[in-house]
Amino acid sequence: MRKFNKVFVIALPRCATVSMCDALGMLGIRTAHLGRIYGEQSVEHNHPERLMRMHEQIQADDFGLDILRSCDGLADYPACASSVFVRLDKQYPGSLFINVRRDSDPSKWLQSVERQFRGLELLKLGKQSTSEEKAFMRTMQSFRCMTFGQVEFSAEVFQAAYYRYQDFVADYFAGRPQDLLQIPDVSVLDDEGFGPLCKFLECDIAHGEFPCRNDHSQRPHQAFMSALSAGKIKSLTGIQPEPRPTSVELS
Repeated sequence: MRKFNKVFVIALPRCATVSMCDALGMLGIRTAHLGRIYGEQSVEHNHPERLMRMHEQIQADDFGLDILRSCDGLADYPACASSVFVRLDKQYPGSLFINVRRDSDPSKWLQSVERQFRGLELLKLGKQSTSEEKAFMRTMQSFRCMTFGQVEFSAEVFQAAYYRYQDFVADYFAGRPQDLLQIPDVSVLDDEGFGPLCKFLECDIAHGEFPCRNDHSQRPHQAFMSALSAGKIKSLTGIQPEPRPTSVELS
């Protein structure tokens, strides 16, 4: 395997960040997804205290992140904010970067983002939410604002931010192609598995299928769809309520 300082998965949310974190872990590279370090057990695939600590350090202009003393890199927030990964690049010279795009069908990405972001807010900012959950959500919203320019989901704003981000990544690494693995679409991971990643890392290709986990999305998805079906919210990306099961009359 090639030598590196850290590995940063700078793909935007809902662009296979959990899957890439798991794939790296299977190759012996332990990254932290939203603060949760590969190998730790967590249904929601995050670690609120660590994520909030990273946010605190970044706000204080301290990019010698505590968490990076315990793992080999980061995935998703905060690494997917361009202002953050530029500083991490300087703080940890010799690091590698991985970006996964979803160019084949941006509308599906927007729907995935809407379900996850708005569903998570329903769970973490509701009347029954704890103070810890609300603090975690405020941190997530702050990172969201860094990445997309605003907290509130907007299909138009987020799609523009998506393409602006991809252009920035391409320009930033234009003279350093050896430092960036650019995967044009998540479908490549299904079709080619570990191939591109292992070639980039210069390691033997792992056996088995490329991981594809989505457990952490189930609760936000359910919260969003329940609120949509109950008429409490309206989708901004054309998501339709799930049809209610029809009752069967007994004769």
